[in-house]
Amino acid sequence: MITEIAKYWDKQSTIWREEKQEAWTLPETTHWLEYFKTLRPNLPGNRVLEVGTASGYFANILHLAGYEVTAVDLSSNMIEEAKNVSNELGSPIDYHVMDAQDLQFTSNQFDLVFTRLMTWTTPDVEKFYAESFKVLRAGGMFLNFDGDFGNLCFSQEGHERYPAGIMEQANVIKSKLDISKHSRPQRDIELLSKVGFEGIMVDEKAQNRILKESDDNSSLFQLTAIKPIS
Repeated sequence: MITEIAKYWDKQSTIWREEKQEAWTLPETTHWLEYFKTLRPNLPGNRVLEVGTASGYFANILHLAGYEVTAVDLSSNMIEEAKNVSNELGSPIDYHVMDAQDLQFTSNQFDLVFTRLMTWTTPDVEKFYAESFKVLRAGGMFLNFDGDFGNLCFSQEGHERYPAGIMEQANVIKSKLDISKHSRPQRDIELLSKVGFEGIMVDEKAQNRILKESDDNSSLFQLTAIKPIS
């Protein structure tokens, strides 16, 4: 399953890089930069791990926001694109090809673990949450933006620039995953609590506020959770 998911993301690496390059000229990049700056005073330090970095868009924004950034992705093609982007920007991001369910870092290493649009294609979300808990320092924050896509049928319409058949492949992958069988973010709250997180909060409109969009627009949910100090 992991190999299938990695190949799915491999196919999209070029288009993700192209789309995010375009995003650098749009207001959304400034909005995300300001958002990540607001998080820093609430963290024990500035070391961040981004899981599922894709072509490195958020990793580079996090660097500009003042973080020391490590970023991982299951897709080797995505990591190559991300390295190229960061080299062009002069951003010192520490990139690794890595499975979110098996984070190869020492315990208590990061102050923030951030992921966006990754957990919906993660076979064992509980294991990822447990790994995130492990690598976070006490008082560190877990931050996840994602959507409840289990019952949604993705369509190629509106994604014409993407590889042919990629949305059907997405439907096949998510149909096999346990997270697709549950209502989200309710399931995520259960799993985050189970692995030890506290202060778990859900915000259904956070991304709209960050990007200064109308509440009428669809939005990803935002999950935040804290690793207890004791």
